[in-house]
Amino acid sequence: MLNFLKKNTFTILYTFFLGLMPLVASSSISYWVITHELNIQNFTFQNWIIAFTIACFTMAFALTPTTFIALLSGYFLGWQAFLPLALSYWIASFLGYKTAQMIDGGRFLNILSEKPKVKQVLENLQKDEFKIILLARLSPVLPFAVTNVLFSFSGTKLRNFLTAGFIGMLPRTILSIWIGTQAKEIQRLIEHPSEGNISQILILGLIGGSILGLGYFVKKAVKV
Repeated sequence: MLNFLKKNTFTILYTFFLGLMPLVASSSISYWVITHELNIQNFTFQNWIIAFTIACFTMAFALTPTTFIALLSGYFLGWQAFLPLALSYWIASFLGYKTAQMIDGGRFLNILSEKPKVKQVLENLQKDEFKIILLARLSPVLPFAVTNVLFSFSGTKLRNFLTAGFIGMLPRTILSIWIGTQAKEIQRLIEHPSEGNISQILILGLIGGSILGLGYFVKKAVKV
């Protein structure tokens, strides 16, 4: 165990950093958005291109949660936000995956594969990786940047990662944009992002479906 931690210290710290940063950064960004709401309302097309370009990097490196960006996009742009937001998610996924790949260089997977039982489980999971990625992306509570790292470390095929991840993000993206369009005040939206019975039920449905599906495939991989 100590040997594993020693060989993967930077990898583990990077993953921990990605899990913690959205909580820290989003509060600062929330304050800025609330105090500059009128300025954002007057953004030009070029301003929004710059904003979504920046969002690609902030989502990839866990400075902003994806749901947070989707809520704000829905509030300010309505359904026009869907295409640029979906493209931003795709680019952020690619950036997060490739960055993690460069940082780790396959060490994490190689060390895990040294244990025959763990290697067998990983191989079984890879047989259903498309479905697993899709289910992981479905849940609004699984950190986007952290899952990018974990799938990269586990040797997931990039094509499956991007395709399944994009499909899995669609329901939560549509839901977040819709919640944003229904908000009357930006401050209330940020402080109560899932307010309303319908939105709460839908969010719980996505989380529940994701957990049950992932549980099924993990159980299947361990049993085989």
